[in-house]
Amino acid sequence: MQHSFTRLQNMFRARGVRASRLPGLGAKKIGDMAGLLSENWQKLALLALYGLGLLLGAKTAANAGSGWQARLLELLRDQRLRRAGQSVFANAAGYFGVDALFLAAAFLLGLCAAGLPLVLLLPVLRGLGMGCLSGWLYLSYGFQGVGYCVLTLYLPAIVSMLILLSGCKQSMLMSGDMALMISGRLEQAETAPRQYFSRYLMLLPLSACAALLHALCFNMFAGMFEI
Repeated sequence: MQHSFTRLQNMFRARGVRASRLPGLGAKKIGDMAGLLSENWQKLALLALYGLGLLLGAKTAANAGSGWQARLLELLRDQRLRRAGQSVFANAAGYFGVDALFLAAAFLLGLCAAGLPLVLLLPVLRGLGMGCLSGWLYLSYGFQGVGYCVLTLYLPAIVSMLILLSGCKQSMLMSGDMALMISGRLEQAETAPRQYFSRYLMLLPLSACAALLHALCFNMFAGMFEI
């Protein structure tokens, strides 16, 4: 039986058919995919929480009253006027300050044994802000608002989101190790403090690049929309 299957496989190869399309040979790929999901379940969970924040933000924008919408309109216009009069690097510094604040919160919560639940809230809060702003712009300006979001917000927001999720993953692992050490179920943290610090230090220049990208997108495209 095995010999017959080998002959059949060789016949398909000779005709230019990939062996991975033969029955039963996809099991390795499925196993590799399962292993990949197992190794990255923290990032997937954090990404789901960010998506939850986006949905909650969009729902909040949809349910906001006219008074709140008028207030948001005033705040957005004031912010646009202020940023329009600043240089690219000044705007980048402002965006970097917000991203660094979230990273600092994740970093400090990772050093606390009880910080894990609060770490999980950070992607939700980040997504909540983006979802609320995007939803409100769409409801207020239609396709003008969608275009503004796509060209000035979404690309840098994706980069900032990936950086934050990477930091939150490290904080989850560190906070979990701290909790296990306090409970006596772990003698030494699997993530060394020096390694934890160095990984966060690597995220700072990436966050600065994301802030610069955000400022560039705003300076290049914000003037195209009457918002």
